[in-house]
Amino acid sequence: MAEPYDVGDILPVDAVPAGTNLMVGGPPMTGKLSLALSLVESGCRRGEGALVVSTRDGANRLLSRSEPLANAVSEGRAGIVDCVTRERGEDVRDTQWVRYASSPGDVTDIGIRMAGVFRALDEHDVERVRSGMVSIPTMLMYTEPRRVFRFLHVYTGRVQASGMLGVALTELGDQETFERFAPLFDGMVQTRLNDGDERELRVVGVESSPTAWVPY
Repeated sequence: MAEPYDVGDILPVDAVPAGTNLMVGGPPMTGKLSLALSLVESGCRRGEGALVVSTRDGANRLLSRSEPLANAVSEGRAGIVDCVTRERGEDVRDTQWVRYASSPGDVTDIGIRMAGVFRALDEHDVERVRSGMVSIPTMLMYTEPRRVFRFLHVYTGRVQASGMLGVALTELGDQETFERFAPLFDGMVQTRLNDGDERELRVVGVESSPTAWVPY
């Protein structure tokens, strides 16, 4: 049985089982993207692999702001699917570890680029992978919900079958969207601002009861 993923440096639980899909959700401006990236970076620091699907920042910007991810990419154990650079009209070509999808809404193309990175990770015998930053609201701005659901169904199934740790982002204000996609995930990291405008999080669904809210 695969070893669980240590997340105790980021979340108020020590570890999550291999094959777990987590949804990070909360109101705007509560640090969901940074939190998801931190979970991936934590694995990179431990020598694990990573696959990041970026729907907001291009690969160059992402690598410049994340040294742990940049180091993992240079060492051949992490890849990025950049969903924004080509949409902005830039002429870029895929490399082994950075693949460019046409837009955040082209879920078929994103899936193809992700499969290419997964193959490269397999060829390099990278067995433990944290895959993160798939943004459900951003995808829904570009394409219809049923296509996003189908994409996420395949994505979360791949995470589960391969023993990875998967992380996706959503907004909690849209109840219909939450109810549609939540069943695909094993647990949730909820974020909020407390009365002092400080960020807090808790984990739901990983242990028998929700954790307490803690600052982050």
